[in-house]
Amino acid sequence: MATRDYWAVFGSGAPSTKSGLAPSFITFVNGSGSGITPPSISEPGTKGLYKFAYDATQTIAFVLDGATTGLATSDRYVTGTLDPQDMFGVTLTAMSATLAAQGLLLTGLGNTTTALGNTLVALGMTNVALGLSSPLYALIGTTASSFGATGVDPVDLFGFLKRAQEFNEGDQAYTKATGILDFYSRGSSTLLREKTIADSSTTTTKT
Repeated sequence: MATRDYWAVFGSGAPSTKSGLAPSFITFVNGSGSGITPPSISEPGTKGLYKFAYDATQTIAFVLDGATTGLATSDRYVTGTLDPQDMFGVTLTAMSATLAAQGLLLTGLGNTTTALGNTLVALGMTNVALGLSSPLYALIGTTASSFGATGVDPVDLFGFLKRAQEFNEGDQAYTKATGILDFYSRGSSTLLREKTIADSSTTTTKT
């Protein structure tokens, strides 16, 4: 993390009336209470605003002593915390000698948003039309395919399926005098197949 600037003001009223102090850290500890070397403090200009810079990689608690002279006891101390989440400078105003900080001004917790881009790769499909001249089309056929007739077989898959339906659902006619068995399409409109039934003393054949 980058080093950040923090500011402190002692007492109330105009900060410029507290210019020229020599503040120092009397406490600068981490979360476990162990002491850490504090940063130096400066007063840019003569404004009564005191600055220190620090890179907080862990939570830090501190007590800042304004001076032993020139300040009332109630204005002498500033307390505060530093945190790795600090994004802006902190203005601290002491309340009293109880070492309680009055408040924190402009302490922001910032989040840096990193966009994760997704590259979309289009998977294209090329449609290949099956025309009337296509071998696949000729093999499968359509619902308009012919189911044939006597001695004429269908020429495609649809034709054979239609033929099976016509054969199973169509009429049959058997002429006893001649032994002829005729298979017709549904409605008896087309003769599909003709067979001859022959009986002997032991068997019955259909040829």
